[in-house]
Amino acid sequence: MFAPFLIGFLLASLLSPLIRLVSDKWKLKRSLVAVVSLLLCYLVVFTLIWFFGSRFIHFIQDQAGKLPEYYNNFLEPELVMLSDKILASFPDSREIVESLLASLENSMQAAIMEISGVVIGLGASWIVGFPAFLIQLIFTVISSFFFTLDYDTVIQFILRQFKPESRAMLVEVVTSAKTVIWKILRVYALLMTITFLELYVGFSVLKIPMASLLAFLVAIVDILPVLGTGTVLIPWGLILLILGNTYLGIGILLLYLIITVVRQTLEPKIIGSQVGLHPIVTLLCIFAGAQLIGVIGIFAFPVIATIIKKMNDDGTIHVIH
Repeated sequence: MFAPFLIGFLLASLLSPLIRLVSDKWKLKRSLVAVVSLLLCYLVVFTLIWFFGSRFIHFIQDQAGKLPEYYNNFLEPELVMLSDKILASFPDSREIVESLLASLENSMQAAIMEISGVVIGLGASWIVGFPAFLIQLIFTVISSFFFTLDYDTVIQFILRQFKPESRAMLVEVVTSAKTVIWKILRVYALLMTITFLELYVGFSVLKIPMASLLAFLVAIVDILPVLGTGTVLIPWGLILLILGNTYLGIGILLLYLIITVVRQTLEPKIIGSQVGLHPIVTLLCIFAGAQLIGVIGIFAFPVIATIIKKMNDDGTIHVIH
């Protein structure tokens, strides 16, 4: 409900240091600098969305249109081989097995066609939802202008709602959280890029069709530790081994092993070096956060641990206590 205002406030918070720097250095009126900065920010954002977003959507829709062809040329022959092996293993229940396999094949064909149609029809869905999006966008832009023009006034109002002894801790928590969150987002963007490149190279070497799209989808799954690349690559590799495609099956499993080792090695070290935590503490925070509250915990727990450590090092906790 309050998303447009929250986005507007966050945008004003991000631009505030730049606005203060420019207005102080060039002796310009703060309101003028704020308006110009916000206009330039929106210009850059909308240009990037238009330039890259349209190309990305076109790429996804183009690849989705090829899904039925991919199924017919790659998946269906493998399913036929699997069906023959299952039928050979259960000759006494041939009719039941054939019925189950036919039902499975029909379900997969229907799912492939449905996914392809949904992705291709995203453009039409976006047009239908555009009025609601436009309203959200208008309120976001308007609120961001008000927050940017009166940012210091808003901050002072918020701080006045707390006792004097609590204000220092609040400012310290917010400042540390912004720094740590930005660092962690950069780390996960780097890890996702590394995983995508590993998958793309691996799929290309193994000559798997639609390597770029598959690598991108699996990389998104990998960023979620509840799932991970193993959710896709392990069953895929095992099924290929059962079907007798030893080369491709072993290749997929080796690719999973390489990605897992690289991810588990780099993630604690990179995050720890960025946020100032020991790799063991970082790994503990990531695991505990994922187990307790899911994806949000992966980001929240290292941030909380870093803030507590920084406040303890600075003596803020002891002063407040």
